[in-house]
Amino acid sequence: MTTATGAIRSPALPGGAVRVMAPLAALHAAMFLYDLGHPERFLNGDRALERIEVIKGFSENTDSLQYLTSHGIPGDWLPQALLYLAGGQYLVIAVQVVLTLFSILWVMQIAQRLGLGERAAGAAAVLYALLPHTLVFPHELATEGIFCPLVILAFRLGASASGGLALGAATLIRPLTALWPFFVFRKTYIAFALAPLLLWMSFMYLATGEFSMGRSGHDLGNNLYFRMQRMSSELPKDQRPPERGPGQTKATVGEYVAFVAAHPVLAAKHSARDVGVLTVKSGIERIVLDYLDLYPESRKELQNSDSGWRAQVEQRGAVAALWEVFRQQPGLIVSSALGAALFVVFMALAVCGAWSRIRGRTIYSREWLLLAAFVVYIFATAQAVDAAHSRHRAPAEFALCILAVAGWLALRRRGEKHVR
Repeated sequence: MTTATGAIRSPALPGGAVRVMAPLAALHAAMFLYDLGHPERFLNGDRALERIEVIKGFSENTDSLQYLTSHGIPGDWLPQALLYLAGGQYLVIAVQVVLTLFSILWVMQIAQRLGLGERAAGAAAVLYALLPHTLVFPHELATEGIFCPLVILAFRLGASASGGLALGAATLIRPLTALWPFFVFRKTYIAFALAPLLLWMSFMYLATGEFSMGRSGHDLGNNLYFRMQRMSSELPKDQRPPERGPGQTKATVGEYVAFVAAHPVLAAKHSARDVGVLTVKSGIERIVLDYLDLYPESRKELQNSDSGWRAQVEQRGAVAALWEVFRQQPGLIVSSALGAALFVVFMALAVCGAWSRIRGRTIYSREWLLLAAFVVYIFATAQAVDAAHSRHRAPAEFALCILAVAGWLALRRRGEKHVR
């Protein structure tokens, strides 16, 4: 059986798995030694400083129930909090590295089960392992270090009860996967995938009287509010949505839809920028800025949501904004440009792979369709954040790697036919 039906067959061959995993494990072991010498890099990830404060507050708070229900969805910080309290940041890193190594193996197994040969499946796994996000996130206090392996595990287990539970666990970390089970369209899978979230929301209702995922400064309402503010930056001040004070920066879905209907051009431009970032930006900055910290004087400024590179692109245009960064840090722009060029090729191969496999009319066509659909789903859900960054693509990168290898194989077969 296949990924969609949930059977676990065609595992990666032991010899092939060892050849792929051994050097990658050695690489992360070397990175772990680097982590020991540079402990501050652990907190260079997105929202890491905020998350560590929540973790420390949890350890110091005497009312665990009240704290748990007042800090948003629990997976955003609780798994890492428990690990941190048990063994500090190096236990968090170690567990995330192990999860990432397993996820690389799962990518290989998924690719084999979809009909790719051992060498091609190994290539997809290595490609995924060497992407900037896969390399860096396990070594940071970032939700992706746990969230992405759970998403991959869900695909590895397929549309079974266990696969649904894996996705449900991922949804408790980042709710963006909450609607995906309905695209898989398997009753058992849907039930088990939604169960963890519904149990948590029921718990919230009993504890607070509010049937919700939990309020935080990064929930859907906040994202929609700040997305509206970003879109309206080109409007005269008297036509912009009124600014709200701290604790009130939330917008309902109805308010957001009404704003988009009233300003479709602004909304389309903002969405186009999001898609451009997700399609082109490789994430190499995670290595250059966050992990190696090569430009410490520029990192915080460039990543600031109000005045950083994304805000500058929106306010001044891409050419002017990037030229200003180039004047100050030419090495950063060169590395980013090289990463972007390679990523454009990578994305083109993934599109080619999706097209060739879906139209191939094989027994695996539906599974390839789901893989491609998940990429589109992740791109679409990124439209709910205030401004998309390359890290928002991370959950779909394993699928892109499998599709890219399939695209390379399709182009090579076509080239061989022309030679004959």
